[in-house]
Amino acid sequence: MKSLLRILPVLAVAAFLAGCEGPCTKIDTISGPTLSSGTADFAVVAALGTSISAGYQSSGLVNRHQLRAFPSLFAQHVGMTAIATGQTGFTFNGINNDGIPTLLEIKSLSPLVISNAGRVSGAPENNSQGTDYHNLAVPGMLAADLVDSTLYTVDPNPVRGAGYNKTFFNLVLRSRGLAVQQVARRAPTFITFELGANEVLGAATSGTSNVFPTASYVAAVRGALGTIHAALPNTKVAVFNVPGVTSIPFCTTFSPVTISTLTGTPVALIGPSGPLSPTDLVLLTAKDSLVTGRGFPVGAYNYLNPAAPGNGLPLLNSQVLEDSEQGTINQAIFNMNAALDSIVANRPWTTKVDFNTMLSGIAANGFTVGATTYTTDFVTGGLFSLDGVHPNDLAHAIIANTLIDAVNAQWGATIPHLNVANYATATSSRLRPATTGEGGAMPVQIDGLEERLRMLYPAHF
Repeated sequence: MKSLLRILPVLAVAAFLAGCEGPCTKIDTISGPTLSSGTADFAVVAALGTSISAGYQSSGLVNRHQLRAFPSLFAQHVGMTAIATGQTGFTFNGINNDGIPTLLEIKSLSPLVISNAGRVSGAPENNSQGTDYHNLAVPGMLAADLVDSTLYTVDPNPVRGAGYNKTFFNLVLRSRGLAVQQVARRAPTFITFELGANEVLGAATSGTSNVFPTASYVAAVRGALGTIHAALPNTKVAVFNVPGVTSIPFCTTFSPVTISTLTGTPVALIGPSGPLSPTDLVLLTAKDSLVTGRGFPVGAYNYLNPAAPGNGLPLLNSQVLEDSEQGTINQAIFNMNAALDSIVANRPWTTKVDFNTMLSGIAANGFTVGATTYTTDFVTGGLFSLDGVHPNDLAHAIIANTLIDAVNAQWGATIPHLNVANYATATSSRLRPATTGEGGAMPVQIDGLEERLRMLYPAHF
């Protein structure tokens, strides 16, 4: 269905005032611009992707964020309906209550405590839908999962290893076949395609360089897009490139440098290979060690918990992403995105959504909404959820606008931006971790974060 988007013309009424003097001329009708889908068609929108497309936030999946995942926001913006249960219009499984797993929340700011204690576990309200969902994004999904269903439920899993949790594949794909088969049966006219982050994110969050092979990723993407196009030759596909995962707050919150309490000069934290470089990354999972003084040299200021001075013990390898490991990850991302550029350039029914540039721009400069500039800072920044990995509702609106820009440019559509202010939390960027009163931050407690990451990326932990 073409030209799904319209605005009503502004009607000017010719006013003839009783007893007016002089000529009273008729005012012509003024029409606003017609909003069009161009050569694309947004009658039925579907999504293939990772936890990002699924709307996973704060280490869990729940309907209120599924409803505001960027594919859902886009679908609603171009004319589809959607409700929290996932049962109408743009459909999904609709996890109720506090999600699966239950979402993290801030329990205290003094000290900063983030936990899911006391939250109510959710359940899907749309599990019995007789057709495939429109949002087929699965937390933890790899590109290979699009074309190989044997990886969905096998344990020990040949890719993910022993202990693989099948929850999300069961919740989203429901043993109904390959993801690409399900999206073809749904017969969408437009698909968002966001794969690749998990091929590198597991390595980044576990402090390794163990990325999945680029060649395997590229082959899976080519195969999936080929299958989609063969089944749906008129369907347009927006292909998201791979974001720079080392710029997320999970990787950037803790400094690798502190100061000596004796001289006041900078001193490096201690990693598994000795003193860290200024560009090494101390991961969010190092929090439990840092608060005890581990990772800080003897006599060094503990910026996370001044009451526990440095003890000279090194951080674990899994808690640090060293320069060389970052280099391997970033090179893999570069190679994956270069391959995607070539793939999209040769397929006019696709367009590239430059997720990578969008995220790097926000990491460098923040994002201003009204008088507030939001950043990628953990907790205080207002763009990432409490797991430090996944974007929040505001960031999803920004992602949706990046998608809109790509669609408008490629297919001549005139879709307006979402008003991102509708998705911003007024207090998000104003939260500040509590301090001791002497300028030192209090200990940070984030319950169960490593276990939740292991659920998505077991092969790396």
